This record gives sequence, structure tokens and C-alpha cells, in this order.
Amino acid sequence: MEEQEYKQMLRQSFDAASAGYDSTAMRFFDNSAQHLLEILPLSGKEKILDVAAGTGKSANLLAKALPEGEVIGIDLSEGMLRQAEIKAKAEHLKNVFFHCMDVDALNFSENSFDGACCSFGAFFFPDMKKSLMKILRVIRPGGYIAITSFLDGSFTPLSDICLNMFQKYGVSLPDHHTWQRLDHIDKHRELLESVDLREVRSQTKQVGHYLKGEQECWDLVFYTGFRSFLNQLSQEDQSRYKEEYLKEI
Repeated sequence: MEEQEYKQMLRQSFDAASAGYDSTAMRFFDNSAQHLLEILPLSGKEKILDVAAGTGKSANLLAKALPEGEVIGIDLSEGMLRQAEIKAKAEHLKNVFFHCMDVDALNFSENSFDGACCSFGAFFFPDMKKSLMKILRVIRPGGYIAITSFLDGSFTPLSDICLNMFQKYGVSLPDHHTWQRLDHIDKHRELLESVDLREVRSQTKQVGHYLKGEQECWDLVFYTGFRSFLNQLSQEDQSRYKEEYLKEI
């Protein structure tokens, strides 16, 4: 798949999933955002870039912690960003701003930010090293970047059941899934060291939870990256898939 075609597929998938992306089934994103806030060296005055900001879970939380600072969130999906803006407005946040923007075409000057974060988004970049270099260009010397991703084994056995059933329905699956590109500490370290960062720290954190009932099990398929596979099915097959999937779960 060509790069622009791939990015368009991502945009459409997350636009479609945006309305339910804040489902309680995905509360691990909230847990991770809180942990990210705890480990970043914030004074309250920084200007932070949130790449692949999604519905603003990290960006809005950071904005609250930066009373004299500012957060800029970017994402390919306008649908996701609309949700982020709705939440920011509801919380009366005046120091967080969202823009539909490609990480590979950042419209910011060099050294514009004190730091950057990318929560569960870097593994979607077609060329992770190139995109990371684009981000580092706009971070001041002495700044930092924080990246989060899923560990190997996340969501099993649910994800295995989900993917095996997609294959049963004839859905074309990649040989390797995007999240597997950064599913180990060593892969993080290799990526970060490839761009000559001076100090690299990696850690794992359990932010998972138990799913409550069938609806949350389905939301984890319908409102996540799995949606791109589901979209390959007809409406009739989607209904059949849902019924069989929930029965198996």
C-alpha cells in the first residue's frame, strides 16, 4: 500500500471510530495518560506538542498541569480532534489547541516546543525514524520526547480471537500488525537511539483493566484500529461477525 493511501485508510478508520473512542472499554488510555503526566519533568510553563493526539486524553490532561504553558495536539483524523475539542471546551481549557496535521509535514518552526509526546501513535508512522526526526526538529535543545505503546501480549486472548475470525471472513490481514513494531522495550530503545538521543529511558507499566460485559468487548473492536478490518466486511457480515465474536468471547 502506498504511503498516502495508507494514511488515508488510517484517517477514515479513526474518523469512523471517533464517536466511541472514549468508551469505558478503552479506559487504559486514561490510565496511561495519567502515568505519562507523572513521569514528565513539568514545571507548569512548558509548551508541549502532542503527536497523534486522538481525542485529547494526554493533551487535555497536560493542559491542566501547565497553567502557564501550552499544549498543541495534532492528528490526521478530524473526527478524533473534534472529540478532543469538545472535551477541552467542556473543561474550560484555554491553553490547548488542536490541528489536523501530518507528523511528516509539521508546520512549526525549529525549537518551538520544550517537549513532545506521542501516545500509542508512533507505530502507525510509515517510517518511524523519519517521523521522529520531524518531531525532534521542533523541540528545543535539551528538550524531550515521550512515546507510549502496547507491549507484546496486550489484549490476548481477545485480540487473537478477533483476528482469527477476521481471517475466517476473508479479511486481508498484514503479516505483522502495526503495534508489534514497538511492542518491546528494546524496540523503543532501538528507535530512540537511532536518532542519536543523548539519554534514553524505558519502562513498562500495567495500565490494563477487566472488561465489563459484552458491550465493552465489542467496543474494543468497533472503536479501535480493528475497525479498519471490520470495514472490509459488508453490513450483513459485520452483524454476523459481531454475533459470532461475542459468542466466542
